Amino acid sequence: MKSGTLITWLLLCPAAGWAFEPRFETPGQLLGEEILPQSVLSLALEPADDNTVPTIPVAGTQRKRSWRFSSGFPGTGRVNSDLAAQLLDEGYELILSCDAAACGGFDFRFAIDVLLPPKMFVDLSDYFYLSARREGDAGPEGVAVLVSRTAQAGMVQVFDVRPDGVPAPEPSEPSVPPKIEEQPQPKPESEVAIPAPTPAAPTPETATAIATTLAQSGHVVLSDLSFETGASKLSNGEFASLTALAEFLKDDPNRRIALVGHTDSKGSLATNTSLSQKRAAAVRNRLIKNHGVPKAQVEARGAGYLAPIATNLTEAGRTLNRRVEAVLLSGS
Repeated sequence: MKSGTLITWLLLCPAAGWAFEPRFETPGQLLGEEILPQSVLSLALEPADDNTVPTIPVAGTQRKRSWRFSSGFPGTGRVNSDLAAQLLDEGYELILSCDAAACGGFDFRFAIDVLLPPKMFVDLSDYFYLSARREGDAGPEGVAVLVSRTAQAGMVQVFDVRPDGVPAPEPSEPSVPPKIEEQPQPKPESEVAIPAPTPAAPTPETATAIATTLAQSGHVVLSDLSFETGASKLSNGEFASLTALAEFLKDDPNRRIALVGHTDSKGSLATNTSLSQKRAAAVRNRLIKNHGVPKAQVEARGAGYLAPIATNLTEAGRTLNRRVEAVLLSGS
């Protein structure tokens, strides 16, 4: 690293046995730390191509951490460059380093593992990704870094993995996360249907709530949608989330969103991608035909099972993964 690149560094308690300890120019707030023994970290090899991202696995004990930088954040590119320099200094070989446009934007972000809000927020137009690997004394070690920001703060996510059996300290206590309005989560559903939530379910009922959530996290789950069982047809009736989303879009013609369908992991990728695409398209058609939203402001995409927000090993997790989200692409 060139001298003078950084003004001051925050040393985050170096821990023997871990693969990587990032150092930041300004102090950040550790939002969480999760340790997963006998895990696999998938390191992206190349940018997204046809909705997929080639990866290389590194097995071992994985650690997932994220930080929020409320002030003094030097920018996503600067932080990415600093962390890349640190990795090189520590003997890592960089596998992939790219910004949002070069990585593949939407397709790349939803194909990689990202912590859930409020631990991590990603601006689809302003993020950087790093993957790196080295041969440690006990075996292969890997690191994946994601740097992005919200309107108020910088965000950094670091996943690293070391061989199982290497001694490591207990995880540090995370700081108390700042008060951030979390995106609504979908309610339990049947095996393939997405029913309307109970009256107590948190749904985006106003355009203001939609705008706030999209500005903070870049996406929002439309948790009150309901589809016919095993099909892509959107149920009849009014949905508060669509009414609010339509108002949000019509308030500013420069706003553009992508409606993204998601499924659980049951079935083939082709089948799930097709179903998720059709469900997203059904929501788009409802916004256009029933709410008068201009076609140019809405696109529909299907991610299939490639962007889970929970484990697919339990019914509760699969329930959360079956959803439709609105992703903000442009506008204020």
